[in-house]
Amino acid sequence: MAGVKLVLVGSCRGASDEARVQELRNLATSLHLADSVEFILNQPYSVVKEWFGRASVGLHTMWNEHFGIGVVEMMAAGLVTVAHNSGGPKADIIVPLAGQTTGYLASTAEEYAGTLYDALTMNEQSLAQIRNDPRKSSERFSDEVLSTLFQRAV
Repeated sequence: MAGVKLVLVGSCRGASDEARVQELRNLATSLHLADSVEFILNQPYSVVKEWFGRASVGLHTMWNEHFGIGVVEMMAAGLVTVAHNSGGPKADIIVPLAGQTTGYLASTAEEYAGTLYDALTMNEQSLAQIRNDPRKSSERFSDEVLSTLFQRAV
């Protein structure tokens, strides 16, 4: 899989996040992967959207995410999305839509690796479907839909 690059996009909320990023940079260097890993940190949403537009796969690893708006954003961008098999992504977001897969869930390093390999080696027809179905599914979380649901509930 020549040409594959891991781009980590996100924000650092403080010293502990910055320390974690440095650990990841050091790990990439020690594994001789520094040229294949890039960190995009603390950027405006327009930059995040640009990266989503260039990416193939979206990876979200947070355990027990309460909702997972980042997961919804990756799906809306048409990324093959892989999220942790817990919390909001498991309960509400990466769920079948009309019987079609909207993304993948993983818990272990082996599950993430296998799913990423599958996503990166998928045939074009399957890839087109797994990009389109999640886009449709993400519309469930649009401002318009959520506003309508809220108004009905009140």
